[in-house]
Amino acid sequence: MRAKPIFGKHQLVPGEQRVFTSDNFSLGVKRTKEGWVLLYQPDTENGPDFSEGEYFHTGKSNSLHIIPALPEKPLVFKGSRLHVSTGQKLTFFLTIPLSVQVYFSKVQQENLLKEYSVTRLSDTWFGEVFNGEPAFALGQDFTMSPEEKETTGMEAVCPVVIYNNSPGVLEVQRLIIRCENMTLHQNEGSIITSSLLVEYKGKDVISSASYHYSKIFHGEKPEILARPRNETSRNLLNINFHFIRNIYKHEL
Repeated sequence: MRAKPIFGKHQLVPGEQRVFTSDNFSLGVKRTKEGWVLLYQPDTENGPDFSEGEYFHTGKSNSLHIIPALPEKPLVFKGSRLHVSTGQKLTFFLTIPLSVQVYFSKVQQENLLKEYSVTRLSDTWFGEVFNGEPAFALGQDFTMSPEEKETTGMEAVCPVVIYNNSPGVLEVQRLIIRCENMTLHQNEGSIITSSLLVEYKGKDVISSASYHYSKIFHGEKPEILARPRNETSRNLLNINFHFIRNIYKHEL
């Protein structure tokens, strides 16, 4: 059975089955009279055995949407090698692993059949001990241009722009990325998240963050692959940086 391109809208008639593959992800799909059988296949060498798949009873719609998704919790980037002088703007790029969502008929929450986390991310904590929040650890790898690292079909490029409007040097120790506010765009074969713009004003002043489209990063007319999980808060006044030494302030 030949693998099909994975993301987008697909039509299957009852009795038809397909395999959708992208890099380390493979999904077998079988349309029944009034439902779907989904089979996640980490091993892509063997054909799908739909007797081991999950059945979803959905009715007579023959439409299936397979779309990429960003992680369901915020991501924490540990950028201890990055410093931004007063009045300067730093632009760098991160790589974010994607999940896969499967919808029937239309892309709306009540039609979500299954979400697959393709890459296992480690749990972490952002902020102070008693008033922080759970998140995923993104690590500390970054590039200064999007071309420096080749991404797979299950990864997205995340542009980050930081303005340091504080009186001192900013050491980017831990930066949170609220990916639930990000759109996924496709431009020239690459998947790119909304760009994250952070204005840092100092540790005693709440910094601002915005997630938005930019022609510089996304091109003139990029295709939208997935809209934000949270459509209500594109521009945020929030805690965007956490300085590790604050955890130990009572021990100094």
